[in-house]
Amino acid sequence: FHVRKGETLGIIGPNGAGKSTILKLLSRITRQTKGTIAVRGRMAALIELGGGFHSDLTGAENIYLQGTMLGLSRRQIAASFDSIVEFSELDAFLETPVKRYSSGMVVRLGFAIAAHVHVEVLLLDEVLAVGDLAFQQRCFRRIAELKAQGTTMVFISHDLEAVRKLCDRVLLVRGGRLVTEGGPEEVIKHYQAEVISGTMQL
Repeated sequence: FHVRKGETLGIIGPNGAGKSTILKLLSRITRQTKGTIAVRGRMAALIELGGGFHSDLTGAENIYLQGTMLGLSRRQIAASFDSIVEFSELDAFLETPVKRYSSGMVVRLGFAIAAHVHVEVLLLDEVLAVGDLAFQQRCFRRIAELKAQGTTMVFISHDLEAVRKLCDRVLLVRGGRLVTEGGPEEVIKHYQAEVISGTMQL
């Protein structure tokens, strides 16, 4: 499949269908055994809870660590630091080791970093599944801003309403294969019909 520049592509399907594996391949966490993957532009990924964080380092130190891993200079990270902290609302915990963060706090920090480093491609896996309603709404607004700025995004979620709201196009995958693709409404209806009829198999 292809993702167009500036597009927000959703990927849906049952557990074990290969959705997270696709993002791991795109982000080069996992190497493909065959085929070709081409990514144009700098990429950030929020894939696993706390993925890329050093648990013994503080929140502030992890902001710099993540930024450096994304190829930013210390000056560039410093320029975005206050915006990242403000978005995450974790200013009271910046000097606390990340291993003491709740799962919701880890996702808030991870999303805040990924959404403020000005990448061309952003990979998001279930980032809205953890966190309170207010944070989820902030995420929706930030994703809308990134879309308006032309950021290309690949979004995986079991929250079909979030997929419907955020995505321009959706892929339905099963058993590591593409079942169908198209507009959010038609693909979600196809998926729901398969689930209701019991024909959705891994």
